Amino acid sequence: MLLRRITEHVKAQNWTAVALDFVIVVVGVFIGIQVANWNDAQSSKAELRTSLIRLDKEVSQNIGLIETVLALYEERSADMKLGREALNLCEYSPEGQAALERLFHYLTEDVQPNFITVALAQIAGDGRYQELLSAEFQESFGSYAARLNEEYEQLTSHYENMWRHHVNFHPDISAYFPSDDSSMGGGWGFELDKPFDDICADASFRNRFINTLGFYTSIRDRLGRLKTEVETFQKSLAEELERQ
Repeated sequence: MLLRRITEHVKAQNWTAVALDFVIVVVGVFIGIQVANWNDAQSSKAELRTSLIRLDKEVSQNIGLIETVLALYEERSADMKLGREALNLCEYSPEGQAALERLFHYLTEDVQPNFITVALAQIAGDGRYQELLSAEFQESFGSYAARLNEEYEQLTSHYENMWRHHVNFHPDISAYFPSDDSSMGGGWGFELDKPFDDICADASFRNRFINTLGFYTSIRDRLGRLKTEVETFQKSLAEELERQ
């Protein structure tokens, strides 16, 4: 209808009406574009908020994974202390040797958390979201992503170094597989092949043991620091959700 009016005004050479019609068309198109942009922005904001909520759940899961590993360390701390002291003093006791042999088993277990990063990758990979996030949160978000990546690489490196000269590779440590003992999770474990006094006097054994235990405990220390940093990030995430 508007096109027909413009055609009639042109035929009548009513240039004022033509100009007015043209202005109406331009304004209409402009308003339409603005409305579409506003709708897109609102949709992006809603999607971002949903993604941030998923990220918050993801962060909580990662904290839970770290806490699970740290709890294992705490449960085993008594054996770690008793076995280490027995070797350090080179004084045999049934309890000290038993703790040391249980520790050999603990040192074979995988205590590296597999961090969840699905929502993290989604937000990082969508350019629309970056424009909607506050500058403060963008910095926190980048630090969180970098720390998870760094921690994964460092933990992997620790495991590789630990296993390169693992204490359980020592020729005087043997595995056993009794069918009537499930104390080691499936009825298997490790034991010393030589008397305790001979073992603790063996420099190669002591060196392997302290290196393996050092890498193992450093994982605990790194995860403890990471947990604090992730909890700090989650607080900034809660603040960002309030702003959205």
